[in-house]
Amino acid sequence: MSSRATAPPPPHTVRVVVDDVPELDDLVEEAARRALASDRALELVEPPVSECDHAARARVIRRMDEALDVARRTAPGVPVRVGAPIALPRPRHSP
Repeated sequence: MSSRATAPPPPHTVRVVVDDVPELDDLVEEAARRALASDRALELVEPPVSECDHAARARVIRRMDEALDVARRTAPGVPVRVGAPIALPRPRHSP
């Protein structure tokens, strides 16, 4: 048995959080191209939204639809998955 550490395998997906940012289309295009070039799936991840905030849920669904459309146009044939909402870390504020 070798004592050398082996590199971890590459992730199976290229992830992009489908958040409400002006450059979302660019982020999805870049992620789709990386997924295509590396023979991986693209994972569109929902940002966390309260279940009872129906207007926010509707906006997330529209953004996910738009992101899926951009991904399919940019990299046809790349598998696209939808990831569960994740909690994003809050930025640290210096005193």
